[in-house]
Order: sequence, then C-alpha cells, then structure tokens
Amino acid sequence: MYLIRYSVTVAALAASLAASPAWALAPTATPSITLRIAGSTIQDNNLIDVLNDICKAGTLDLYRDNDAVGQGTYYRAYFCTLDSAKVPGLSLADPNLLILKRNRNGAITGVLPMLEPTKPINFMGISNTVSGAAQCTQATPGATYLCSTDRTGDVTKQTPDMGVLDVDPYGFRGPNYTPTIDGTTYSQGSTAAVTAALTVRNGGGVIQNTPVTKDLRDALQRAQIANGTLPGTCTAGDETAACMPSLSKSLLTSLFAGRIGKWSDIKVNEGGVSKALTDYASTPPDNELVHICRRNKGASTQSAINAYFLNTPCAATGTPPVEVSNPVLGPVVVTPTQVTATENCLDDFNDGSNVAGLNASGAKVWAISMLTTERNANLSRNYRYIKIDGFAPTVAEVAAGHYAYFSEAAYAWRKVDPKPSADQEVILEKITTDATSPAVFGALNALTSQPWALGTEAGYFIAVTSQGYPVVHPFDPTQPVTPYTHAPNGATVDNCRNLQVDDSANGKQPLL
Repeated sequence: MYLIRYSVTVAALAASLAASPAWALAPTATPSITLRIAGSTIQDNNLIDVLNDICKAGTLDLYRDNDAVGQGTYYRAYFCTLDSAKVPGLSLADPNLLILKRNRNGAITGVLPMLEPTKPINFMGISNTVSGAAQCTQATPGATYLCSTDRTGDVTKQTPDMGVLDVDPYGFRGPNYTPTIDGTTYSQGSTAAVTAALTVRNGGGVIQNTPVTKDLRDALQRAQIANGTLPGTCTAGDETAACMPSLSKSLLTSLFAGRIGKWSDIKVNEGGVSKALTDYASTPPDNELVHICRRNKGASTQSAINAYFLNTPCAATGTPPVEVSNPVLGPVVVTPTQVTATENCLDDFNDGSNVAGLNASGAKVWAISMLTTERNANLSRNYRYIKIDGFAPTVAEVAAGHYAYFSEAAYAWRKVDPKPSADQEVILEKITTDATSPAVFGALNALTSQPWALGTEAGYFIAVTSQGYPVVHPFDPTQPVTPYTHAPNGATVDNCRNLQVDDSANGKQPLL
C-alpha cells in the first residue's frame, strides 16, 4: 500500500479522467519544462497536492515504475499542462511540465549529485520505445501508468534540479554517507559545500517513530500492564492511545547503538519480581535476538535516528549506529533500501515470511525499525507504532513540545551554475511554498486516521515557526504549527540542533 494521500489522489483522478482519452498528454509529447527531483518518498503527497492545484483540469497523468522490487516507489513521473495564471512569473503561457521523481536510495540522492553535478544519477523516463513496445501502459482510463525500467533507455542518467528531504542536507557525512550511487562515487558532503552550492528552504516538520513488530508490541503491552505502566483495563492487542506501550529514549538509543543483543536482556519489575521481557510473549519468538530493520546510509529516516538518538554526526562524542549484524549474540541488523521494503521487513520478522528478502531462515522474531507515522493506518501490516517517553507521535503532542522526535525537512536546488533556469526556479519556489504550508499539512493530516491518533491528534506533517508561520492558540489541527524548531530565529535548519522556540514574538509562543 502506498501513502494514503497518493491513493486518494489517484482515485480522484480516475473519476475525473474516466471519460477522457487514454492520455491527458501523450508520453511522447515534448515537455516545455522538465524538472528532475530526487530524494524522500513522503514528499510525493505534497507534490501531488500542488500539481492538482496548478495543473489545468484533466491534464495531469501519474506514472510509476513497474519494477518487481520497487513496486512503484523507486521512480515516479508527473506530466501536465500548467495553468500559468496560478504560477506567476513564468515566461511561457500554459507550458507542458514533466516532473521526473527519483525516490530510490533516499534523501542522499537529492544532495550529493547536486554538489557534484557532473556525476548524474538514474531517472525513469516515460516515452521510451523498444521494438515497437511503449515504456508505459495503462490498464484503465484514469489509472496510474506503469512503466518498465529494465530495458535499454527506460532509465537514463541525469542531474537532479531539486532535492527533497525529510531532514536537512547538511548531515550526509559520517554514518549517513554512502560513497556510491548508481555505480558512481561521490565525495562526502559538508556544511560548507552545501552552503556554497545550494539554496535550502525549510520544509516543515515530519513526525518520525520507531515501530516494532506486532508480537513485540503485544508483549510490551502485557509487560506494562503487569508493572502498572499501562492501565489494568488494557489488554494485549488493544489499539487505543491509552493502551499504546512506550519505550524510553534511553532504551531506544541503546537498541540503535547495538548495546542490547537480546530482548530477554530487558527486564520488567512485576510486583517486586524481575522478569525478562520475553516472558510476556504469547508464543515465544524463534530466538531472543534483537532484530533491527535499519535503513540504508543516506535515507532520511536513518539520518533522523542518528541525529535524535545517537547525536551523530552532530558531535565528536556521538555514537555510531549499529551496522554489523551479530547472528550469535545479537543484534541482527538488516538494511532495507526503501520504505515499502522496511514495512515488508517488519512483516517478515513478525510472520516468518521473506517478502523483503532479508529473512532467509523464515524466523519469527521481534524487531524494531524506523518510519514516519502515516503508514499502516488500516493495520493490515503486522507492525505497530509506539510511544516514546510516554507520549504518542501525534501532531498535537509535537505542537505542545511533548513528543520531540520529528525532523525538519528541506527542499534544495543549486544557486550556482549549472543552476535551474528562470522558469524552473519559479516552479521550484511555487512547489516549496505551497507544499509546506500549514493548510496543506492540515489537509494531508486529515486523510490519516490512526487508531491511536484520531481526530485532532492525527497526522505526520507539522509546520514550524522558523518557516515564518505563527502558532495558533489553541492548537488548530487544520493549521498545525509548532513553535519548537531546529532552526530558531532565522538559523539554517539543522536537525542536530536541540529543539527550542523562536523568540516569543509575533505569535510564536510555546503551548503547554
């Protein structure tokens, strides 16, 4: 299942295009403007919202890769006719806009290739033809087009025009750095290099969490009911916020640092008796080893974990995240390279399956991972989100400063040659501004209804005062803004910086 917003948008497009020709714009049509965007998957939701507004009605076609592994998350494309009246400053009247979006390998693809623009990365096209066979096909009118990526010419190397990240672009060094993308070696990024080459815009807050396999969640519930942390009225399997188990930041830090090899090493005080966490399993896992579905170096979620829990690469005293797997003593560490694969990884360890290809033994074990909070709203996946230090990962708790694990996103493009054309930059500025406003975030959040975060608490995006938006008192879920920011008083967004409020002027006062 892809992100909820994407599903809703596709459904709306299908309804509006059902009576239209197969293509709003033929994939072979020559675009007036092409934009290549690389980076985080989650921002696709915001992008579609903006395009639905600025594209002429009935002209927007959506494309995704039909790769068996990517499953539509590696590459995407959007083709439409812009309404130039809604994008002031364009030199062209109602130009055809093609956006090629690359999600594979995560946020780092939106940084390092722009710092070294002579080293392009792979983007999927939409108009390649091989032996008379078109690259992209559509099952029914109005549906998303599925595109092949394995034939000569389906994917070509190009330099991104913009990077989209769930974090800032300064942290892709140390444990967040991978030297190779698409077979090309890149130098390690630096704050100085990013500052010199890129325009960086704050993209608001993205709420992060550390979900666990369902069997582990249920065991945590039993343990915390037994020691009085959760109400006695709760039962294992309860999906409500009141019965959502919690782990401390310190314990999570220890897990992601590789300090804890076995779940049985975690102890529970039940009425003065010390018991192992694994004693609370309804069916014992196949082994007690901690399993971690971490992300690849360069992924936003891994970068966020490293900064918030491990203080790396933020300080010389930061702790490196565990990377090497220990199948004897634990933890066992595997590395899915895409969001969907991360979900599959958690499912596989819970169920004893191997969809992600990372559980060859078919073991049923307990695992922990990292995801943003909009996924698995229908509970079809066998993993669950948890509280951290007693607070659920809700928009309301973030606004109040109680739940601190969110990262501030960024949009970036080159400000030195080769930089975007004037028309490209007009569109980039429009996307950045419109995609990250409190109103857009509120609308996106309203489409996500987690069982532990209903109504005003739900969501995964929140604007920050460092974007220039005032806090609304009392908290308004339709205009979600938090005064707590990694970029106070006009500073450049840096997720290594501890959260703090802007000076309490202009409506930026904190909420209790």
